[in-house]
Order: sequence, then C-alpha cells, then structure tokens
Amino acid sequence: MPKSNEVHAIAGSMVVEPDGAEKLIAIRRGIAAESVVFVISPLCDSELELASLLDLACHRDERLWAVMEARTVAWNSLVESRLPIAKRAIVQDEIKRGFGNVEDILRTVWLVGDISHGEGQFLDSIAGQWAALILLSAFEQADLRAVSMDYVTLGELQGSDELPDGTVLVGGACMGNGMPLPDRSSEYAAATAAARFNASLLTFWNSEHFVTTADMADVPSAHIIEHISYAEATELSFFGARVIHPQYMVNAITQHIPIRLRCFADHLHPGTLVDHHSDGPDDKPVKGFSVIHNVALVNVEGAGMIGVPGIAQRLFSSMREAGISVILISQASSEYSICFAVPAEQAAYACATARSTFAPEIANHRVHQVEVEMGCAILAAVGDKMPGTPGISGIFFGALGKAHVNVRAIAQGSSERNISAVIKDQDSRRALRALHAGFFLSNQALSVGVFGPGNIGGTLLDQIAVEAKRLNDEFGVDIRIRAIANSTKMLLDEQGLQLSDWRVQFAQKAVPLDLKVLVNHIGASYFPHAVLIDCTASGSLPVHYAEWIERGIHIITPNKKAGTAAYEQYRRLMNAARAYGKHFLYETTVGAGLPIIGTLKDLIQTGDRIRKIEGIVSGTLAYLFATYDGTVPFSTLLKEAKEKGYTEPDPRDDLSGMDVARKTVILAREIGFQVEVSDISVVSLVPEQLQHASLPDFMKHAWMLDEPIKQLYEQASSHQKVLRYVGTVERDGSCHVELGAYESDHAFARAQGTDNVVAFITDRYDTQPLVIRGPGAGPQVTAGGVFADLLRLSSYLGARL
Repeated sequence: MPKSNEVHAIAGSMVVEPDGAEKLIAIRRGIAAESVVFVISPLCDSELELASLLDLACHRDERLWAVMEARTVAWNSLVESRLPIAKRAIVQDEIKRGFGNVEDILRTVWLVGDISHGEGQFLDSIAGQWAALILLSAFEQADLRAVSMDYVTLGELQGSDELPDGTVLVGGACMGNGMPLPDRSSEYAAATAAARFNASLLTFWNSEHFVTTADMADVPSAHIIEHISYAEATELSFFGARVIHPQYMVNAITQHIPIRLRCFADHLHPGTLVDHHSDGPDDKPVKGFSVIHNVALVNVEGAGMIGVPGIAQRLFSSMREAGISVILISQASSEYSICFAVPAEQAAYACATARSTFAPEIANHRVHQVEVEMGCAILAAVGDKMPGTPGISGIFFGALGKAHVNVRAIAQGSSERNISAVIKDQDSRRALRALHAGFFLSNQALSVGVFGPGNIGGTLLDQIAVEAKRLNDEFGVDIRIRAIANSTKMLLDEQGLQLSDWRVQFAQKAVPLDLKVLVNHIGASYFPHAVLIDCTASGSLPVHYAEWIERGIHIITPNKKAGTAAYEQYRRLMNAARAYGKHFLYETTVGAGLPIIGTLKDLIQTGDRIRKIEGIVSGTLAYLFATYDGTVPFSTLLKEAKEKGYTEPDPRDDLSGMDVARKTVILAREIGFQVEVSDISVVSLVPEQLQHASLPDFMKHAWMLDEPIKQLYEQASSHQKVLRYVGTVERDGSCHVELGAYESDHAFARAQGTDNVVAFITDRYDTQPLVIRGPGAGPQVTAGGVFADLLRLSSYLGARL
C-alpha cells in the first residue's frame, strides 16, 4: 500500500518569521500522514535573500559589499534568535562557508557583467539550505523526525514509498519539469510533487489572506469560503481573486487531488477546500465575487457588420496577432456592435489595431465607429450552482441598479458558472458591496445605529445581545449593531459589534463623534436596510430625522422631541416617511412599552371615530399620586421617588406637566389635529416662586408643595375620589393637562405604582372605553418597547415573525 503523504507549498519568508518554525511544527503535529513534504520557496524581498546581490554585482554597484555584509549579519542574527547556543556553531560555520562561495560568484559576475541561470539557482539553493538547517534544528528540539533535501533530489524519488518518514523539508531553487521557475514560487513544484507521490492532500499557504467571498478590503463583511470546486477556483483566480494561479492546480486537477488554501497568519484555520465536487457546506449558488481593475472597453459598431460572416474572426485574429489580451467579449444579437475589454495599457493599441483592421469598412461607412472607454473594471460572480438557478441574473443586476451602478457590457459563458459585467472602475467598490449584500446577506439584515447607550439604550443593547442569535436562527432577522454613540463619542464596526462586551469596547475604542460619518456608515448601500435608533432626550438629533429618512434610513425612537416639534417640522417628517417608503416608529414615546400608539393607529385605520382620549401617561406622577395617602408629606415622597430614579434628574420636568403635555400632543396629532404644545392648557404643580430656582433650592423648598396637594387630596377623599394627573384630547382637538379627581371605580383609580392608563372613547367603545394599562416607565419596559418596534420594522420589511 502506498505511503500516505501530504504536500505543502510555503514561502520561505513565512518560515523565517519569529514564530515561523513554531507554526510549521504545529501544522506538522496536526497531520496524520506518514510523510509530509514542505516545499519551501526561496527567500524573496527580505533582508535574508541573496539573489538580488547578483544584480548589484552585474551592474558593478559599489553598494554590493555593504549589502552582502548586511545579509551576513541578518543570517547570523536569525541563527542566534532561533537556535540554542549548543546548536548555533554548526549552522554559523555553514553560513560562513556559504558566504565565501557567494563572494566568489559575485566577483565573477562583477568581472563578466552577466548572470547565468545556474548562479541564481545556486544562491537560492544555498539560502534554502541555511533555512532548512534552522528548521531541522527546531524539529529536532520538538522531537519530530525531519530531513532536508533540494528540489533535484526530491525529483529523483520515484514514488511515495521512497519518501522518508516524518517531515521532508525541500528548499533551494524551485523547479518545474527540471527547469527553474521564473517566479521562484513553490506552488508548481509542490503540485508536481503531489502528483508524483499521489498525495492525499495538496496545501498552498498564503502569508496573510484567506480565500473569501470578496476582497475584504472592499467588502468588510466578506467571509471565508469553506469549499469551492476546481472550476470555481479557476474562474475566481482569473478575475483577480486571491486564489492560487490555475496553472499551479493542473496536476492536482488531473489526478483529483484535493487542495487546501490556507493562511499562515492564522495557521489553525482549515481555510478553503478545493476539489472536483461542486457541492459543499455552503449551498449558495454564488460562491464569490472578484474584480479586474484597470480595464478599457473597446466598442466596434456599424450597420455594415450585420449578417456579414467573419467580422468577429477578423477582429480577434488581429488582436491575437498584435499580442493583445482580450479579457471579455460581448456582442449584441443584432450584430450591430461588438465590444471587448482589454488591459488599460493596451487600450490605445487595441483601438488602433481595430481601426486598421476595418479601415475599408470605416471608409465605406459600414463601420461607423471604433471607440475606447477608459477607467473600467470587470466585476464577476462565480458559482457552480448558478446554472439552472432562476433569478441569479435578476439579483445580480437588481443589486447593481439599487446601488446606482451603470453596466457598460455583460458576458456569460454557456456553462452559466460566471456572470461578468463591465462597469466604471470608480463604482467597483460600491458595486461589489451591493452584490455581496444581495447574495450573501439575509434580506432581513439590518444595519443598526444606536444613539444614547444610557439607561434605555444600554438596556436595549443588552436585550438584543440575548435575543439576536435566536431571532436570526428562527426567523432570519439579522440585527447588526454597527454603531453606538453618545453625545461626544462613537464606536463603529463594519460587520456588527459583539454585544456581549459592548460597554468595554465603547470605553476602549470609541472615537470622537462625527455624525455625518456615523450616518454614512449606517446607511451603507451594501446593507438591505438601515435603522437609526435614538434613545436620547436630545433635541438636536430629531431635526435630522427627515433628512435621514430621505437617505433611506428608518427611524425608531422613544424621544418625544420629533413628535412634538413645530407642526411644520413634524409634517415634513411624516411626509418624508410616506414619500420615501421608510418607517418612523415611535410607539415608546407614549406609555413606554404599552401598545398605545399602535392601538390608536389600528382604531383610526379601521374606520373608528375617536371621541376622547384621556390618560395617565407620566410614570412619575402616576407613582406619586398612587402612593400619596396624606400620611407622608408629598415632598417626602418626591424625594424618595427621585432617589429611586422614578423622576427626571430635575423633578420639575415631571411636576410641570410638560412631559404629559408632549405625550398628549403626540396622541392628538395621531388623530389628525394640528396641535402645538403651546396650545395646551397645562396645570403645573410647581409653585410659581420655585419655577426658576436652582435644583438644590427647589429640593430644599419642596415642602411648599405639601399643603396645596394635601388640600386637594382631602377634598377628593371627602367625595370618595382619588387624585390623578391626566392628559386629555377632546373630540374637537382641544387638549388639557391637569390634576383631577376620579371616582374610586374609575380605571384611573385602580392604577398602581408607575402604571400608565389610557382610555379610548370611540364610536365602537362608547359605553365602555377601551383601556390600556401597565407599567409606563423604567428602562426595561421602554427598551423592550423599542426592541418591539425594531422587530415590527423587520416584519414590515418581510420577516416572518
């Protein structure tokens, strides 16, 4: 039975990194095969490589000897940093002898002024031997069996049975079919070795990049592709994705050897599996996207081309003879025009060649024009499951249209594995993000920003942290908290913050607030939906709501300022929401988490007529008057309520009745009345002489409230009534806010604690009003109401909740 083996291609620069040997050992320990071959490419573009010395010698550059001395120091430093003292002498002696041979070669090149293939190969080989000696010592210290050899020796082995057991480190000049490879890479040599030894797996190691659904520099939400077929890998690599060059996969493809594409920076991650299967754990029809930049589009058109045989053959034969690389071809079915894409640097030559080819037709006006459009890019979607999957093209071009990207030309092969579009290069990032969102993000993915991570906003984030995974798993609602901001700082994240420790992240990583940057971030075109949640009491944010809605962003808020702003501003906001098809949800502005706004909307939209609305809508005042029984001074209860956090920081904001007035305006406007806060008759409980006092002075003299409240209480009690602070909307739209006395069997009399109670008297609910009652204050219930609005929005957008 053949010996089990794996072959790995890895760059020499990776294994000489500070932790390179340790990573290589860890990789080896994780492989069960009897023999593992690491094909290590020569060191390139580092302070350890030697081949560049030849160019300096050939040009008789005086810097040669200083550079060579620096290389000598670098190699000795590497040995000292990697090997224990007892192991250094042997390797350093070998390096000293080697540099003596290198110096002899360099002097020869200096005199002759020419470099032979053998000289470059020798320098690559000697550096590879030194690296192998260092790695061998590391493997020996780790009690792992290892041997080193060069590419020539490896090529002389006839089969896997001749491979040494353990680890084989192959270094020096990379060979392909017995000849040094021009790019000095190890991939082709490794693929050749894998085919020769019938390896169970061929692994290509990249220094820092995985194979992802799109370039993460362009699409931060791109993710690693777990599995692709040989055909998909070939298509993606042609269009510029960071996949191995197709040429290096030929031997593996021929023998159906699986390939893994892994990243040395994250060596424990399994990376991407490439094999002949088209199915895998990811059943999406599109596996990934890639872009070719710096492309020009050449367009040839004319009525004289229609129905004339050989036009295309003449055009592309001329391109071939001119050595021009044609990347993409698209022809109208009418044959009136042919366009093709070429590298930008060949555009002028391609245009001139086409004009020369069709010079007779141009002279006879049979070909009207040959033009070139610069500044283009080719965007490609690739996937084996695209053929026969309805709607792929619709999603592709629909996403580009939504992102306002103009398509210049389209091409699709008969295999349907690839759809390519030529677009303007300046649109490529926006287009790529839009496509990636269209195919890989759930249509229920929400880009969410939260203003005000305090009591309500912080509680909301905690609630979302607990429920987000369940909502995604069960209903496909993908809530991405991509921004958190207070009045001075903001924290942004491209893919969505991990909410388990959002407070720590905000404290450590938040940057100064830039409202424009935050809004642009949340409104990114590559997310299906954008939402801003304002959990502040700020008056500066609501003035932007209409503008944000016009940008396509939904708004959710418990902030009453927008609903009670000047009526013209309020109307502009509501009109914007209707005109742009976006939602402004504000259920928690009245009654915290109680369904008051929603119920009122339902009554109106189903044709009921509102005769009167009256309600206890202040949790603070509800608590004070439900608790007050005359035995404890009202001012004492007020101080206790403040200490418990039931009141605003300044209790006068509650006692003035303005909070109730604002909520009453919101309800009145919901019915359709053009009411301003200033129109409402409000009975304030704050003594006139304390209205403008400092907060400490107010709290010190709060006893001035005691006697007036006590008198009202005793008067109400004498008639078996209770005191409640109520806002009322009358049938004619008039509104008033006052402290009133209510019978003991009234719904308001049964309110306890911070309960809000709202009664709707309508044509349908005439003899007995529709009453909504429940806790109307507190961060938990208010945040829960905001969360419910967010899920309500998801339902409006198509989620099956």
